[in-house]
Amino acid sequence: MAKPINGMIPPGGWHYFQGDVRLDSWSLPELYKVVQNYRAENALPSGDVEGDVNEQICGRHPHYCHGVDNLTINVVSINPSTAVEELMNDIQTWAKNLLGSNKPYSLVDDAEAARRARICLHCPKNANWRGGCGPCINSTDRLCASVRQARDIADTPILGGCHILRHDNRSAVFLEKDLFNAKAELPSECWIK
Repeated sequence: MAKPINGMIPPGGWHYFQGDVRLDSWSLPELYKVVQNYRAENALPSGDVEGDVNEQICGRHPHYCHGVDNLTINVVSINPSTAVEELMNDIQTWAKNLLGSNKPYSLVDDAEAARRARICLHCPKNANWRGGCGPCINSTDRLCASVRQARDIADTPILGGCHILRHDNRSAVFLEKDLFNAKAELPSECWIK
């Protein structure tokens, strides 16, 4: 079994991730105690604390360990992206592409935007995209506000994003139809068809 070299401190110091909680210590033996105490205090199975800590440290930093020849390294993100975050990232890309394009686009009047917003509001593909990183949400909101030139009507602030076309519905309802891919498999009631 691989074991960390006690005299070589891995990047970020001696730490262990228990789920999404980072546990830190000033030494490896002390880290074992911190993990054991955390598990006890949070009614988690104690398991093999030393083995778990060694496996995680050596999996991330094999060159800081002895006996890693037969170790399989599994890289696991402590913050896997969610469907909400993926939609937000796609919306941000959509807005940046639209704003960065040299092709001018025009906006529809408020009455047409309101008609479209009512359709999107009841669409099963209208989904919340505001989740995860607060600054990321604010940045995406600002980009989308720029796309629609800061326009809003009664129903638009409560709209989400389109799971099919991967855009912000709050902004999209103000844009001309020719900016969208109408060839996608859209719901029958979609205003883009």
